[in-house]
Amino acid sequence: MNISIKLTLFCLFLVLFSCLAMLYVANYETQSSLREEVRVKLERESNFAMENIDRFIYERLNDIRTFAKDAIISKGTYSKNASKPEEINERLHLFKQSNNLYLSLSFYDTARLRIADTDSMQIGKRSTRNRFWKRLPKEELVVDVYTYENQPVMHFASAVYDGSGIYVGVIVSRVLVTELKEVFKSVVEDERQSKGLRVALLDSTGYILYSNDPKVNILKDPYPDIDVLKQHISKQIKQKRWVPNFFENKEKVFFYIRENGYSVYHGQGWIFIMSLPKTEAFKTAESLSNRLFLSSIPILFVALCLALFLGYYFSQPIIALTEAAEELGKGNLNARFEYKKEFGHKHDEIGKLWNNFIFMAERLKFKVLEQEDMNHELININDQLKIKFDEVQMKNEEIQAYNEKIGYQKRELELALKEIEKKNKNITSSINYAERIQSAILPDREYIRSLFRESFVLFKPRDIVSGDFYWFRKLSSPDGDELIVVAAVDCTGHGVPGALMSVIGDTLMYQVIVVERTFQPAQILRKLNNGVKKILKQEDVQHHHNKHDGMDMALCVMNMTRMKLDFVGAHRPLWYFQHGEFREIEGDRITIGGISKKKYELNQYEVHFQKGDTFYMFSDGYADQFGGYRDMPSRKYSPNRLRKLLADIQPHDMQTQHFILDNEFELWKGNESQLDDVMVIGIRIT
Repeated sequence: MNISIKLTLFCLFLVLFSCLAMLYVANYETQSSLREEVRVKLERESNFAMENIDRFIYERLNDIRTFAKDAIISKGTYSKNASKPEEINERLHLFKQSNNLYLSLSFYDTARLRIADTDSMQIGKRSTRNRFWKRLPKEELVVDVYTYENQPVMHFASAVYDGSGIYVGVIVSRVLVTELKEVFKSVVEDERQSKGLRVALLDSTGYILYSNDPKVNILKDPYPDIDVLKQHISKQIKQKRWVPNFFENKEKVFFYIRENGYSVYHGQGWIFIMSLPKTEAFKTAESLSNRLFLSSIPILFVALCLALFLGYYFSQPIIALTEAAEELGKGNLNARFEYKKEFGHKHDEIGKLWNNFIFMAERLKFKVLEQEDMNHELININDQLKIKFDEVQMKNEEIQAYNEKIGYQKRELELALKEIEKKNKNITSSINYAERIQSAILPDREYIRSLFRESFVLFKPRDIVSGDFYWFRKLSSPDGDELIVVAAVDCTGHGVPGALMSVIGDTLMYQVIVVERTFQPAQILRKLNNGVKKILKQEDVQHHHNKHDGMDMALCVMNMTRMKLDFVGAHRPLWYFQHGEFREIEGDRITIGGISKKKYELNQYEVHFQKGDTFYMFSDGYADQFGGYRDMPSRKYSPNRLRKLLADIQPHDMQTQHFILDNEFELWKGNESQLDDVMVIGIRIT
């Protein structure tokens, strides 16, 4: 049998299917028509009811606006300067008598105090209804609904202005919510014809303002189906449109509409909703659906039998192809399908499909075997490449190690060359160039001012060269902090011997601090002590004549990042002024170099500084200078006199201090000869 006959049978099946579809469509259209009829009816009644509500509220607001303009404030009846509550109360009663719809009326001043009331209630008391006062007088008219004397009441409020246009108060009228029953009268009467019909008026938050359901607590209960209603309202808000909407749930059908306003009244966002049980709304459609269902049972039975036959006939080749494809999918390329060869003998499209499938399976088997051979070759090539890669990597590691060794040797040679260069320079330099050598060693003033903008160094050698020297160096700690090392050093002797010691001291400090990167003052001094002893061979008995050579030192390592200072002194102190108060850290009674039987222990001190603090380090030459003022007997200047002088000159900048100290020294020395090298370092933190 060819495919055309099969398609003929399939068309017969489609005819039966079409019949069933028509039955379904007929039932669907019947229910849709009835649903549309219910929707149109509910929409018509909802629109009519909402129009009545809007008109009712508009009339009340118009009443209260007119009354506020024409009746309450006329010819200065009430103002901030002249209050007449009795006249206002009289007008309120006249207005209420002319319109029995209003439950009561009240007048409040701008401080929310009740001035007048038709029921004479709470006169002089302050209103607690904040929702009115948040909106008035920004809005001229306000509507609110809440409980008043245990009854749901609509409140209509209007701002009141005097004859000069000044805001003077608020008038509030009250109408029972039950008055809306007249508005809903035509809709509620339909309840007799539509059993179970429920109507409700909701505020913008979903609470019930009015309902014909006696079980509902008005103003206390939210609408029972508020969650379903909010879902539909949120969809309309996202679509930025608001139209009457019809929807349903498992038990009821609903129709709701929002206030559209009336004339100049824009509405309060209230929602009018009607609900009807589905059993009542679609009773007719349900009866018709039952009849259609019963009549379709025989047709469905015949069609089912035909579908089973056709399904069996067409499904067998497809099932066979599916089983064969599953075998191939599992990787069983050697699967045999002889028991299904009858499908290949068919002369229709299914037979051709089966034969093509068998041919495809054979070709797939051939391609898979070919791919496996290629994969084996690729694995062998990959193994060879890996071996070559490992060999190249080993060569690279050897070359890298060799380069590192060469780099290390180069650095050692560079350090050795620098050291040799320094020693050759010291050896070949003559005493005639000692002053030039010392000047080159000492940091220049521009470098010092680049480190400390407010600073000075008073440096006065006794002879051409000096045994005193100062040391400044800017470095970075391993943590990346900015460090500045400052030292005031007083070497043994003065002149050429002292200068030679200063060269030794400068060289050792560079080695210990810069090259060896030692940043702790106590460790620096210990290394300097060992270095001096080593250079001067002070531990060697044959060189005992050098055992008294050495140096005194005040050493500071200033961490400018953390604003702290570490200090160690060898026979030299640190003086500083903090918050205008003088402070002193005495150095240890230990000398760098020399022979000492005592254990070499140093105390390291830490000072946290801030802007404005001033630090001083100095040799003993200034305080030990003999001299005096005018006819005074010659005597030492003394440390106390120097400390008092530094305290007196604190208000001045550092350059002025340098001038004062220099001038004071020369004035004190007078005709006396200078006894020792003089050095004073001053630093102010900025």
